[in-house]
Amino acid sequence: MSVDPRNVILARISTGLTEMLGRLGAHATMRDMGTHSSKELWPDWPENLPPADACNLLSDALSNIGTFEKVEMAPEGESVKITIKGCEFNHLGQVEASPVGQRSICFFGFGLIEKSLERLTGNQYRVELIHHDAEQDTCHEIARFR
Repeated sequence: MSVDPRNVILARISTGLTEMLGRLGAHATMRDMGTHSSKELWPDWPENLPPADACNLLSDALSNIGTFEKVEMAPEGESVKITIKGCEFNHLGQVEASPVGQRSICFFGFGLIEKSLERLTGNQYRVELIHHDAEQDTCHEIARFR
């Protein structure tokens, strides 16, 4: 899989933050940067959508951002089930050696999804990795209602 050089730069920045701030500080910083990026990426999004409509809009937007091969999202009770296939950052272990889901760059994505879901539905969520399937190049995540 060919990796976009811009994503290599982002992974290097993420790694540098981890080295300077420590893991917890870098995770918080990257999650915060993700939340602030939602409005910049999608400034004119609708509000108060039903969760299923919000999931469809956000999964399409994330699938077309150039970092993921495919993103699927679906309401599951009060939570949102998230499946991300082909995340370029999964292939940058030589840049950020922490396991997938514990890399600071992952927290950028968590924050981006959290804020985007909040903007679309009016509800707050907290995203976390449930399982990374390296063989299928897929991350299974959940956005829990807060």
